[in-house]
Amino acid sequence: MLKTALTVPAPNRLEPDNQRLEFLGDAVLQLLVSEVLYIRYPKADEGVLTDMRIHLVSGQGLLQRIPHLDPAFHESLTYFNKGKTWKQKAEVDAVEALLGAAWLDGGKTAAQKFFQQLYTESDFQSVAHCTGVSDNPKGELQQYAQRTLQTEPVYQLIRREGPDHSPRFYCSATLNLLTAEGSGATRKAAEMAAARNLLTRLTTSAHE
Repeated sequence: MLKTALTVPAPNRLEPDNQRLEFLGDAVLQLLVSEVLYIRYPKADEGVLTDMRIHLVSGQGLLQRIPHLDPAFHESLTYFNKGKTWKQKAEVDAVEALLGAAWLDGGKTAAQKFFQQLYTESDFQSVAHCTGVSDNPKGELQQYAQRTLQTEPVYQLIRREGPDHSPRFYCSATLNLLTAEGSGATRKAAEMAAARNLLTRLTTSAHE
């Protein structure tokens, strides 16, 4: 599947190309981006979420994320296509095909691992800024805590994983006996994720 995912369509090509996997991967990409946006921005309506998703999954949007990938991506494209040149759209299609192949091979978990190489915390923050959506969950949680409970949330570092050049932080946020966890490439990003998840929990419990 890896070879097929990285085989660019070409005239008179005998081996299978990546068009079918690209078709599947396009749907997988939209699903994964939609899930992240749905969780991160609980106050955004459907129209805003759709606009944000378009920015992230469009051909140009995906092309901007390809530099996040390991150099092996381009090396493999060259290898499987016998050194032939290709257009930028072929790179985008190959990324989507890889997502489709990962989904078939290992389900959502495998697809998410590849997806997390493509999209960083700053990608979602940037698209939120472009569409006018607030992305300050720690500030929102602080305001909520002071307004309703006259207290402040408590953040704690749970653990750090991974090598120094690519660490992963896990933090918790606690308020009024409720705790939520989050992770990120930096401690600040992990605390923001925890605050966002705790806000979701508080909103949910308030409506129960």
